[in-house]
Amino acid sequence: MTDHSENNVSDERLTRAGHSRRDILKFGSIATLGAVLGGVALPGRAAPVLAQAGSEGELAPNDPLDILIVNYDGGTLLDFAGPSEIFHRLPNTNVRYASLNGGSVTLEFGVVYGKTERLADIEKTDVILVPGGSNLAAPMRPEYQAQIRRLADSAKHVTSVCNGSLVLAATGVLKGKRSACHWAFVNKLSEYGAIPVPDRFVEDDNGRFMSGGGVTAGIDFALRVAAKLRGQQAAEFTQLAIEYDPAPPFHSGHPRDARPEVIAMVDKELPGASRGLARIPGVR
Repeated sequence: MTDHSENNVSDERLTRAGHSRRDILKFGSIATLGAVLGGVALPGRAAPVLAQAGSEGELAPNDPLDILIVNYDGGTLLDFAGPSEIFHRLPNTNVRYASLNGGSVTLEFGVVYGKTERLADIEKTDVILVPGGSNLAAPMRPEYQAQIRRLADSAKHVTSVCNGSLVLAATGVLKGKRSACHWAFVNKLSEYGAIPVPDRFVEDDNGRFMSGGGVTAGIDFALRVAAKLRGQQAAEFTQLAIEYDPAPPFHSGHPRDARPEVIAMVDKELPGASRGLARIPGVR
């Protein structure tokens, strides 16, 4: 049984240190978290050893990293909000947002997001991320496709979340590459020459191409990207700082777990979903 007096002692020590959860999230560094905890032994856990080496990332700690998130009308907020929460907390990492014309975009459900840069004004980026959406008509337009392909060709890492992989695949950049996608659309990847993989995270060419499954998979995806580029310790710190400790109330997040009647409801809303061939505006 947990010793409640130990809980109280730990809480008091943290309070006296004058640090709060907001401080941890604001400063977003391993050094900050280490100073805050100061070796406090949390109930039921060993004292944190933050100097312990995790797997190394591709980049040295001081190497700059530029990440570009493509935005467009009809996009899904959580597809990129989850990853951006991770990426913004990585050291020496610059996260940018861009759309075809710059300014604001109107996402799914009428959410207005901006101010974004103009895609044409961005010369290159280390990582390009294309999120998905409920309507892909905008990013499937030739003008969008040309800019996405241009930036993807020179990027070190080409990534997507949800059916954003369909947008990338339509540019031709994923031809012959393995890719994830939302389960309802995953098999449409093959129509563009990509190889559909029904996993939550997929990589090809030793991580040059990385993709996440549907919507919420963006957080898992981003943590894996973070570990690959900045190392496991940086990724684990970020996961802890944002308290990403999922405990879904229902096991209904994928057709392999959902009840048949619930799958049927989605199929009615998105015909062809259970075959991975649901139709979406903007995709032939």
